[in-house]
Amino acid sequence: MYECIKTIIENEKIDGIVIGSNVYLMNYFSPIYNHVRQSKLPVTVPKFPLTYSNIDKFMFPASGQRFLVFGGGKLIDFTKICAQRDQVSLIVLLSSISNDGFSSSFSSLKPDEKSYNQSYKSKPPKAVYACLPLLNKYMPHRFWVSGLGELLSKLNVWEDLKIDKKVKEFDQTPFYKIEEFINKYTKRNENSLIELIKQLYSFSLLMKNDSSWCSRSEHEFEKLYADSQMSHGQLVLMGALVAMKIRCIYNFPDLYERILYYCQKLEINLELKQGFDTLIISNTYKRMKKLSSVRPERFGLWNLVDSTTVDWKMIIKEIIKEL
Repeated sequence: MYECIKTIIENEKIDGIVIGSNVYLMNYFSPIYNHVRQSKLPVTVPKFPLTYSNIDKFMFPASGQRFLVFGGGKLIDFTKICAQRDQVSLIVLLSSISNDGFSSSFSSLKPDEKSYNQSYKSKPPKAVYACLPLLNKYMPHRFWVSGLGELLSKLNVWEDLKIDKKVKEFDQTPFYKIEEFINKYTKRNENSLIELIKQLYSFSLLMKNDSSWCSRSEHEFEKLYADSQMSHGQLVLMGALVAMKIRCIYNFPDLYERILYYCQKLEINLELKQGFDTLIISNTYKRMKKLSSVRPERFGLWNLVDSTTVDWKMIIKEIIKEL
């Protein structure tokens, strides 16, 4: 760990470091803090909500400098926007693997704490690093589930892209590689972690002009439940299962059975069952009536199916049973 952070700071000529407030409190990352203190680099820990309305609360000190960002997806998205504004370069050190946006040229943030996430133009990092021994040993299991959920949810994006008449041709290679990953890696270890990062990185490269290549009808579900304790990746996978189940009922081409099989093979079906159970117990499944109105400008399944007409309680119970 010590050599890892030392190499990054020296090779990338880092001028300062930004650390996520949650990450900063985790004892197992202390080797990083210790080396940062020894290097006498300035350290910033944002302690305010990372929403777009708060970007003026964070300023990089000088343009042209290089900063190491150590944290999760929300911190990375926030600092990418600030980097675009302040004309600095970012080097990212992942503290978790939970989404596909860490190297894209767009950021997903809430305008304020009461709104849905929106996409904003931002500056992608110059390089992305991951300390695999640290991630494998210490990264909470929920982030492993989140990373897998983000990857599997792309199967729903794939189906939405196929029915969007505005999309003529697109590179389908990353989508085909999902099955290759699942057939080769089912357990968490350093090899599967680096391959998962590579898979998610390949999708981030598709987001050149906007996030529509990686975010469709499954993300509408995530936006409705972003205030829950569930991770982003778990929510978008739940959204993908919901969308695929509806495709199946309406006789659209679907990959519902395949996604169920993948969830069982990767042993993440229990977390998904618990997530859907929560919607039933809390009576929040009724929010799904709003799916068609969340983001109608982003074409997907909910432009073809009116979500207000669906018996969502029945649908969720069927998914729980089939998981």
